[in-house]
Amino acid sequence: MQEEIRLLEEGEQEELQRFLERSFGHGRSFFIRRSPNLWAQATECALILKSEGKIVGHVGTYPLELVVGPSTIITGAISGVATDPEARGKGYMSKLMDTSIRIMEERKMPLSVLWGDRQRYGHFGYEHCGLRYKLDLNRRSLERARIKPAIIEEVDPGDPSVVTRVRQLHSTLKYRVERKFFDLVLKRFGGVRVFLGDEGYLISQGQYSSGDLVLEEVVSPTGREPELVLGAMNRTFAQKASLELEAISTPSQRRLYEAASYWTVAPQGMFRIVDWPRLARALSPYFGQAATKLPPFEISIGCQWQGKVQVATITWDGSNFTSREGRGAASYVELEEPQLVGALLGGPFFTKSLGLFGRLLPVPIHIPYLDKA
Repeated sequence: MQEEIRLLEEGEQEELQRFLERSFGHGRSFFIRRSPNLWAQATECALILKSEGKIVGHVGTYPLELVVGPSTIITGAISGVATDPEARGKGYMSKLMDTSIRIMEERKMPLSVLWGDRQRYGHFGYEHCGLRYKLDLNRRSLERARIKPAIIEEVDPGDPSVVTRVRQLHSTLKYRVERKFFDLVLKRFGGVRVFLGDEGYLISQGQYSSGDLVLEEVVSPTGREPELVLGAMNRTFAQKASLELEAISTPSQRRLYEAASYWTVAPQGMFRIVDWPRLARALSPYFGQAATKLPPFEISIGCQWQGKVQVATITWDGSNFTSREGRGAASYVELEEPQLVGALLGGPFFTKSLGLFGRLLPVPIHIPYLDKA
């Protein structure tokens, strides 16, 4: 049986669509309508397995540029993991996932993320971590917080001037995903509603829905996010709204927490460290800002997975934070990769063994639903 694993080629998009629809049971053209921003990159990111000239497996590996304060992390987002229903049990998924991880190494992506079952993807080193808060807000809680509605208008998400303005405001967020295809992102999930005003913008799910709001994003450079929420609720006759945020305390976040009627915490997704020394270097600017009140320290940290160990030495001299590959400190700690990524990004993972470095954790990241692969 002739098998090959490779990236999708021009002319194969239609075949891949039909394969994914059959594998997941979705309607015709569901995936291109749901994720036009991903399909724009399909020939660079869609990894397929062909057997006897027919697509029998797929794993998408798409770049996400995560901004974490002064740091940027190019992250491989896994999407559309599928095997032909009649070809399951032959190891195709494992072959594709292993190839995807190798491609991320070649493309110098130090981190990977996906959304799926812990047992299924734990086999490949992925772990649930990264914290996000979900806030529920209603008219009573906003009134008790003395919030007055902002003046906003609903605008056309397909208008190029709207896309430009929203992109400019989005760039003010310290924790975000840089959106190369912002216009296509706004066309995901059957459409979104965009509200714009002098204080900022708000995006909600469901272009054709009314009533209570499921908010994708609220951005206000002036710190008036609760006012934007109430303004949008008034425009849509909503009684309540929900919103997900990164788990970090800023003045803007605190105002939203104070205006919420309820909140919960959950993982951002399933993450895997692909290249630990490269990830430590990428995060060094963020750690340098976070370490200002700590005394100097140095530690070498080993990231072990399936017999392979990657080591980074982290140094804070009181004014500069640096990271280099290899074991160069007297203090050495080795963790399995799922434990290290969990400690790094947040969750029920212990950081005490990491000494003073552990006090810089977790690293706050945020991947809104709009940006999930």
